[in-house]
Amino acid sequence: MLPKMKLWHKYALGIAMGAILYLVLPPSMIHGTPMISFLSELALKIGGYALILTLTVGIPISVFRLSEAHRFTKIVSQSLLLSVVSLVVAAGIGIAVVLVFKPVPLPLVSQSGTVQTLDPLELILAIFPTSIFDVFSVSAKWFLPIGLFALFFGLALSHDPVMSRPILPVLDVISRASYLINFFISEILGILLIPISLYLFLNLRNTGIPSEYRSVLLFVLILTVFLIFVLFPLVYRILGGKSNPYILLYAMSGPLLTAAASGSIFISSATALRHVSESLGIKRDTNAVVFPLVLVGGRVGSVIIVACSFIAMFLSYSRNNPTAGQIILLLALLPLSVTVGASALRSDIIVMLSLVCVLFGQGFQNGASLLVPIALPLSICATILDTAWLMFSLSIIAELNGQRSVKKARNFI
Repeated sequence: MLPKMKLWHKYALGIAMGAILYLVLPPSMIHGTPMISFLSELALKIGGYALILTLTVGIPISVFRLSEAHRFTKIVSQSLLLSVVSLVVAAGIGIAVVLVFKPVPLPLVSQSGTVQTLDPLELILAIFPTSIFDVFSVSAKWFLPIGLFALFFGLALSHDPVMSRPILPVLDVISRASYLINFFISEILGILLIPISLYLFLNLRNTGIPSEYRSVLLFVLILTVFLIFVLFPLVYRILGGKSNPYILLYAMSGPLLTAAASGSIFISSATALRHVSESLGIKRDTNAVVFPLVLVGGRVGSVIIVACSFIAMFLSYSRNNPTAGQIILLLALLPLSVTVGASALRSDIIVMLSLVCVLFGQGFQNGASLLVPIALPLSICATILDTAWLMFSLSIIAELNGQRSVKKARNFI
């Protein structure tokens, strides 16, 4: 009897099939077709179809249960502290490595590309809409409003547990049903990754990598490998992690492959939601509260890549290093900008970088356009790093609170 395929085997097979299709495409389709683009976009939407519902419904139930067990304040405080500190440290790492190694300056070509911008004040106002019902209409593009509503709803339920208890079974049924939908999607994700990876390969070919950018891109790729296989495991053990960090990386092979093939945190988080529960063994209540918090407020990989990109752009415009005051300002702006952009779950690196440039000012408002030619590979690296840190940070919080049951590698999904 053949052993059951693990999810990462299915995902790797789907990516391999996408690569094969890429290699055998006829010359007339070498630049892609509207149908390939359509299938890729459809697959991405299906891949994250149940993510928002699963996250949203799980929050109030878990807040209620953790509050009853007197663990909610401790777990959330630890998660917030880890997220804030890790973001600031990540910003410092991104700034420092570029200042030390100084890759080749970027070409100062005007109108390198168009950059989508975010209005931070408008986004802040959107967190608290006129009506609570509005949070549901914007949830597809903007997770933070509905996430905060779910948190407040859970806190309200825990305030009067006797009166609130009858509604918990209803929420629990919806939560389990949405998880089962996500479960099914994660099983067929290998098929969805065929058009997604094919479209990614075509995009990488069509955009190309100008020779002037290869030094910066190589630098980012080496940094990404170092962070995943050296720094992140080391930080995990220093902060109290008890497991072999490389076994944890193996447990998250599926989400990491999805992140690499799609460059989308939206779809990689959907399958990660199942992996952290069934492979890492993190208990449901802790996972339901910490996962969305880290997903929005703990995007360490994005902060590092945005920091590296900004300093590379800064050094291309200026012969001098940023001053101490400018570095301190960046240590605040980088985490803030990435968190604002991450709240949409679909924002890419260039969107986050453009927000940093706008807030930083001082003549750098349009600096993000310099990075447009390598925006796609930068976003892929950031998504891989975000997915890896999501797993490590969840494991740290769960282990510190006794909320993780260790599983053997052969039992990973």
